[in-house]
Amino acid sequence: MTDPFDPTIDRRDFFAGIGAGAAGMLGATMLGGKEAHANWGLVAPGPVPGKDFDGRSLVNKARAYEIMERENIDGIVALNPVNVFYLGNYFSYELQKLRAIPSFAVMPRDPDKPSFLVVSSSDLWFIANADREHPEIIPYGSPAGWENYSNPDLWSHEPEARSFMRMPENSEALTDIEKSWLEMEKRWETGKAASPEWGLVHALREAGLMNGKVAVDDMRIADILNTLGQDTVSCVPGDNTFRKIRMVKSAVELGHMRRIAQANQEACMAMLSQIEVGMTKNDFDNIFIVEAAKRGAKAMWIASGTIGGFRHGEVVEGQAMMVDAVSQINFYHGDFGRTWCVGEPSKELQERIRLTTLAREVAHDAVRPGMTYSELSKTVTVAVKKASTSGWTMGVGPHTVGLQHTDQSYRDGLPFVVSDDHTFQENMTLTIDLPQVEIGWGATHLEDLIVVTKDGYEPLATMSDPLVIL
Repeated sequence: MTDPFDPTIDRRDFFAGIGAGAAGMLGATMLGGKEAHANWGLVAPGPVPGKDFDGRSLVNKARAYEIMERENIDGIVALNPVNVFYLGNYFSYELQKLRAIPSFAVMPRDPDKPSFLVVSSSDLWFIANADREHPEIIPYGSPAGWENYSNPDLWSHEPEARSFMRMPENSEALTDIEKSWLEMEKRWETGKAASPEWGLVHALREAGLMNGKVAVDDMRIADILNTLGQDTVSCVPGDNTFRKIRMVKSAVELGHMRRIAQANQEACMAMLSQIEVGMTKNDFDNIFIVEAAKRGAKAMWIASGTIGGFRHGEVVEGQAMMVDAVSQINFYHGDFGRTWCVGEPSKELQERIRLTTLAREVAHDAVRPGMTYSELSKTVTVAVKKASTSGWTMGVGPHTVGLQHTDQSYRDGLPFVVSDDHTFQENMTLTIDLPQVEIGWGATHLEDLIVVTKDGYEPLATMSDPLVIL
């Protein structure tokens, strides 16, 4: 069987050795080349990044090494597409097909060892098209003579990979794009794994993790390795490990978060400007979808009226309404909330908005590294109760936002998810939800995306008025 790892080839020199013509089109370190293409092909679950996409690596490496050291693990392994994208800067083409095991990403704790992205052979062309950084690639195809491997006794014997690619007879007639595809195919002509599972084994071997303890975000990874006879790897649950890492954003991620925060807010405000009495929740949703798309974002969801929708089934004049809008660009999420009404707001609504505005001011003034969620919530609650003549209160719910709407970690050691009392840290991106929903009256809401700084916070979009009067 052909050895898929030629010891004479240094993977870290891959992009330096593939040829000048293709190098400008491959993503590892070639940002901004004249021949670079921004098209990622068909990707899921979000929109195709545009020409202004910042293709630099997303992962906060310093934070990742810190968390791995703290948890005494030798590396992290991702199967969840969110985490594969975080480590690999790529969503697999196979994910578009809802393949159960589309791709993996592996990052060792040893900074001298490379990270790896395990993807299908079909992904090589999409990676060649795009202009972005990514880890070293291990592609997989399919096993040759797969019928022979129906016997479980053979599962620990790695099959040869079968290639379906037909090389061109005359490469001189190829376009520049095709040349980049061909270079990719030639590079991996004899170096593909037979399946994503065996690609993972290759990645762990190359990363020096075959005898290590790794945190995996999906425990199927442990079953896969054991089934293949690769039981020297110790796998521990790692979904929370990834969340701990992702809570503190890298500089590249902050750029993505600023862009989506602004686009999401603009889309929501543009939607509100078109609201008329008599509109339904469906009308409301459709307008937001369109306005998000105009700004290069993909609408994820929007709560309007109350959590359950409009009290009267449609927009009515004078009703206190909430809106909570979420959309994404480049898979990073925006989260924006306001209170709105058509016509003159009632005195009661104006009073509640006064208190909601106070709550935002107190919350943002209090945010700083070292403060806990519970301390912030208590500070805001006390301030609002003191300022209220009726004892009116609201919810106070800080949560981080990023590749997931709520991407913060939860408590370790429990058999179910329970929120943790997090401590604010520099470069956390978050909102502080300030909702109040009352059956028989209506709802108010206010939230803005912010980033925690060394001394406090900065808004990621505009701190506009809490009440929108239409």
